[in-house]
Amino acid sequence: MLKQKFTENVPTTALKSIQECRFAEIGGVENLGFRDAPYWHSLFVSRHFGIHRPDGKTCNWTARILTKEKKYKQKCLGPALDNGKGEVSFTEAIERAFLWFQEAELKEVANEPVLTGRTSEICICPIGKIYTVGHALRDYVEWTKLSRSKGGHYNNLVLINYHIVPKFAHIPLEEFNATNLVSLAKQVLETPPKYGFMPYKPRVSLDDLSSDDIRRRKKTFNSLLSIMKMAFQHAWDSGKIESERPWRCIKRISVNHTPRTLFLTRRECKDLLEACDLPLQQLVLGALYTGCRVGELGALRVEDVGRQGFGLRVDAFKRAPARFVFLPDEGMAFFLKLCQGKSDRDYVFLSHRKLPWRRQHTPLFRRAVTKAGLPEEFVFHGLRHTYASDLVRQGVPLEVIAKQLGHANSIAVSNTYGHLAEHYREEQIRTRFSALSSEYAKDAVSEANTLNSLWSSFQGQDWRQYASVPSRNPQPLRSLGRAHPDVAKVFLI
Repeated sequence: MLKQKFTENVPTTALKSIQECRFAEIGGVENLGFRDAPYWHSLFVSRHFGIHRPDGKTCNWTARILTKEKKYKQKCLGPALDNGKGEVSFTEAIERAFLWFQEAELKEVANEPVLTGRTSEICICPIGKIYTVGHALRDYVEWTKLSRSKGGHYNNLVLINYHIVPKFAHIPLEEFNATNLVSLAKQVLETPPKYGFMPYKPRVSLDDLSSDDIRRRKKTFNSLLSIMKMAFQHAWDSGKIESERPWRCIKRISVNHTPRTLFLTRRECKDLLEACDLPLQQLVLGALYTGCRVGELGALRVEDVGRQGFGLRVDAFKRAPARFVFLPDEGMAFFLKLCQGKSDRDYVFLSHRKLPWRRQHTPLFRRAVTKAGLPEEFVFHGLRHTYASDLVRQGVPLEVIAKQLGHANSIAVSNTYGHLAEHYREEQIRTRFSALSSEYAKDAVSEANTLNSLWSSFQGQDWRQYASVPSRNPQPLRSLGRAHPDVAKVFLI
């Protein structure tokens, strides 16, 4: 328990976070290992306090702040250990950090501080005898705590709080109908997406939305419909309502599939790896060699590598069953080297703190992406897309890729990455088509230079967009959904 007293410069809302700081005591600082990157502790979201200890001669308090442009500004606050130049106490360092946070020039460019922590419940406490939408959602999320993964449960909470609670939680569930769905559809269309701790943005006009914006809003709307239908059915099954109408009126809308295009070339992979420090670099390589999710890599143990076959065993994750991922030779060499000197139950990948990777990779990966000059929207899951896209381009059958990724069939792989096989498809057609006309076959030989010149003229294009044909109609030719007609009109289906 901290006994330090702070001045009014340190907000009382930060005291709990300060109390939990692992290097508040001198012993915690001395136990930190040497490394180039600072050790960070979150005071607020976008406000961090830390220790920079790259070697035995340097150990400084440091602070950083996240700007509105998603870049960090950092400041040294003084020595944390006395290495011959004096030292600054933990209390004084915290005071200096908050004084720096409050500088006018910095506050103009910085994100607003937000209390740390994740949403753990819906933002409503429904009361009264009338069973409302809010009651149904509350009962539903209590059930999903047990039935869904932590990530799936958390995503439900975020969507419920952002889109449903403000306008629909007070409606008696028996009275919920398609009119309310129309209102929800308009709200979703006009409401910009909110990621993480981004501030709320003003609503936008429907005329300002692109076809891709509409497609994304449709997916969000369908996700909300899935949550509401499950919640309303749960209320019906539990005898809370007598009418089936609230969940019978909920029907999903059709959404055009958009293939993945945000993945890396081999040159970009090398740039990213060079921008990572060693623990993160190993994790990134693991993803590029296997196509595994970060949660699957974090749970990987030495006993899973090279035992049942030339590859590694991946435990069941989310709703996917356990699977075996085969490795290329260089991938197997990489994993065997990581396993050297470890026992069977040791984790293959460890973070900077010698702990299994969980969610702590996110800020480190974001910083590496920026340093490598890659698109800022590229996230760790994009490495899985990079793995799959490279195999597709090399002509690996989609069924094989699907098994490597853990998909039940090749449909998802075909929809997501099938457009990347154009180079391979082109090569197969040009080299394997049997001659049909001797006249034109001779012309092809005589005009070989012209044909090759024409072919070469297309090779400068981005291979991710090679032979792509943009649709003139953003809507599907055939509606696979059975949305209510009024809801369909909102989305211009």
